[in-house]
Amino acid sequence: MLSKNRLCALIICIISVVSIALLFGCNPNDLNGNEILSVNKKEYLGGEEIYFSAKGEQEAWIGLYREIDDVSKVEAIRHLDVCKNGFVSGETYAFRRCSAYNESRQAFRNIPRGRYKLILFNNRTDNKILQTVKFSVSKESLALPQAPQSVVYKLDNVNDGLADGVLDITFGENSCAEEVVLYWADENGALPDYTCLAPFFVTSRRFSFRMYANTVIPSDATRLLAYGKNSLGTSADYCEVVLPADCQYKFGGKLITEFQVVSDVHIAVADTHLASADAKQLHDAHFLAMCNDIVSNSPQSSGVFVVGDIANSGRDYEWRHANELIASVARLPRFYFSLGNHDLYGSESYFTLAQNFMTYAQTDSVYYERVIDGYYHLFLGSESKSNGLDADLSQNQLSWFDNRMQELTASRPNKPVFVYLHQSLYDTIAGSFEGQGWDGIIQNEQFRSIVAKYPQIYMFNGHSHWDMNTRGSMHDKSDGLPNIFNTASVAYLWSSYYIPTGEYLRGSQGYYVRVYENKVLVLGRDFENAKWIPSACFEAVV
Repeated sequence: MLSKNRLCALIICIISVVSIALLFGCNPNDLNGNEILSVNKKEYLGGEEIYFSAKGEQEAWIGLYREIDDVSKVEAIRHLDVCKNGFVSGETYAFRRCSAYNESRQAFRNIPRGRYKLILFNNRTDNKILQTVKFSVSKESLALPQAPQSVVYKLDNVNDGLADGVLDITFGENSCAEEVVLYWADENGALPDYTCLAPFFVTSRRFSFRMYANTVIPSDATRLLAYGKNSLGTSADYCEVVLPADCQYKFGGKLITEFQVVSDVHIAVADTHLASADAKQLHDAHFLAMCNDIVSNSPQSSGVFVVGDIANSGRDYEWRHANELIASVARLPRFYFSLGNHDLYGSESYFTLAQNFMTYAQTDSVYYERVIDGYYHLFLGSESKSNGLDADLSQNQLSWFDNRMQELTASRPNKPVFVYLHQSLYDTIAGSFEGQGWDGIIQNEQFRSIVAKYPQIYMFNGHSHWDMNTRGSMHDKSDGLPNIFNTASVAYLWSSYYIPTGEYLRGSQGYYVRVYENKVLVLGRDFENAKWIPSACFEAVV
């Protein structure tokens, strides 16, 4: 039996724990951190997005109800899973855009004025309530947003020319900005040769955001402009940050070779496997825009490397049309191809479709190498149709790749080797992260163990079409794997900015790769708008 003093101490301890739980807005039963639910505001304007974060086990789900609803008697107005269908526990999402609605609650589908509660349940069987968060929607409608009230930019290293650092952002009390959009700028405004940086959500009135690692600060940038954005548009004004002196990237040095890496051009002739009604014309237009961009900006290019999905279904007439497009643009460098899953999509046998690829790639195997300007380029590709998506790499191919890397490492251990494989390793680059589902190497673990041995590899993967202007377009070699890059797509893009599993986004992107003695610059390019993509302009040290 507890003594009176020990009993009092225990009671005080319990009260303290409960008080801390209430202070931080969580249920005392959730102090283990397994189930936490939060929203970015307590009051929203009509039509304003609701950003939420939730943590839960596999079967956990979230339901939106009116505050007066008895949840045992009515369906949720809107609902979604916490860690299924692309959602990842603990990530932040846009509730209106991501959630599904129930027909029985049609009147509240658009979340009109009123008081609501967002409830985290353990599963859909017994519907135990883990946490409830309440908020209201006012009669005032969403208006154009305001710019941030203040932005403080703390660079990790002022002198290395990289954007790595943290932004501390503050909005006014009544701000209705849902996102922050940044531009590199000088005294005359946003730099005209660059798109915006990757936008990000406003998760609270005051919050911090870490800039994407290894991205370069343009040499002529002296300022950073921060705008607010919501579904109605972008703020008329901006908050300006003056950059420290001499923080810009130094692009000098002896350039040894330059080339381009792109993927997923999807040249189509028949109306099959197309992303949009005008895909045939749009894909051709995007491909030609890419070609002309290269001729204009890289007259000394040593090659264009296409990381798969050249012919939309792998048929000979698509390959012929791709060659006709290439031939129509004067002064293009030579094209080099690796095999993609769409290059095997036709109903013909694997042998027939692979032979089409080898004919136009001018090789006798789906895996091969080329030496260009003294640098080795290794091309890998699937040796079966597998499930129509994934790369199936034979033991012979894996052994060949490992042996060639051993030989190259023995003779030139620190010299970059460029590797091209259409599909990516799990959880390395955009499109392959948990819930996104566009990785796809059947021999994932074996291939991962091979590339992990060779830090001088620079690997480029396509397949996912994931927009470069997002997180994870570069996987830094610091964690045991080599440098890996998401090549996006020339034909059309895919974005998970709002919908976790992704949605169609018009666009055309690829890389300019510049090789120096001690570094490689991998520079993201928006071909449709003829601009650099600053959140995908990377320095990768050899």
